[in-house]
Amino acid sequence: MARAMRQTGDRPGRRSPPYSLVLMVLLMLSAALLVLLAVGVVSLPFRNGIGRGENWWTRMLSWKPRGFIYQNSLHHTISMSWLSITTTMVITLWVISLLRVLLASSPCIPSSPAFLSAGSSATKKRRNALLVVAHPDDESMFFAPTLLYLASEGHNVHVLCLSTGNADGKGNIRKEEFYRACAILKVPLQQVQILDHPKLHDGFDKPWDIQLLAKIVKEEIRMRAIDLVITFDNYGVSGHPNHRDVHRGICVFLCDNSGSNVEAWELASTSIFRKYTGPVDIWLSIFFSHSYPGSRIYCLLNKCPSRSYLAMAEHSSQWVCELFVGRMNSITKFDVERFDGTGNFGL
Repeated sequence: MARAMRQTGDRPGRRSPPYSLVLMVLLMLSAALLVLLAVGVVSLPFRNGIGRGENWWTRMLSWKPRGFIYQNSLHHTISMSWLSITTTMVITLWVISLLRVLLASSPCIPSSPAFLSAGSSATKKRRNALLVVAHPDDESMFFAPTLLYLASEGHNVHVLCLSTGNADGKGNIRKEEFYRACAILKVPLQQVQILDHPKLHDGFDKPWDIQLLAKIVKEEIRMRAIDLVITFDNYGVSGHPNHRDVHRGICVFLCDNSGSNVEAWELASTSIFRKYTGPVDIWLSIFFSHSYPGSRIYCLLNKCPSRSYLAMAEHSSQWVCELFVGRMNSITKFDVERFDGTGNFGL
């Protein structure tokens, strides 16, 4: 069970630096102001000017949603001004967020204690990490920041893909794409394995046997002396049933082998809104990483996004998915306390 898993890194994390908190507050206030302006809760006195006509503060705090929208629809110049201001602020926010990701002093938030790197470089333990995914391209689309972080920290990384993704008859093509992508993500070829099991077919309408998955994962852990497993959470990031079955299969393994001393982490799923905000999501990720007690959630930044896109580009048979390459991963401690051992989760 969860309480039997290793508790490495469960000390309180360092609070966010003051400049990060100030930036987060300013960005939240700016976003709130834009929303209020958009619906007309707050308006600015462009026509009368400050100090002329009706009381300026009365106009600033007036509730005129329909009047505001009607007024702007009649005055094209004002509408274009607001459009320009809003566009500029959105672009500025996006650029600031991207710089926050690329110029961060540490790829791990919180940085103390950092994810899997407690202690000095001389005493730090080199982990045998196993990433378990369902289909070729999962490693690039969802887990690239995690793989690059583990490689940069000197850990021994293995990747296990449980199917060839043959739903469209492209299994052999996707298998080769998978090997090339893993090489770009700094995973040695001899530590990459992809299965073509007759009972593990790719498809939304093809459920996987979680007992079989637990058995496969157990054997892989035994053969490679794995002490760290990373995979999807219960929702599976995209909600794909195969992703969710992988999570359940590892839950079965952890429940049946509570004394194995294997540490397990999962990739936290986010809302569709956060998925499409790109680097802007960094602010919410930072907030959540500091909100959890005991550093049970980490935000891993992608310091080399070009490598992630190159890896995803290898999956040319799945080109449309290049839009979803992540710039950061939120990694949380595996939670099996609600798992009943049959594939279901309690409340």
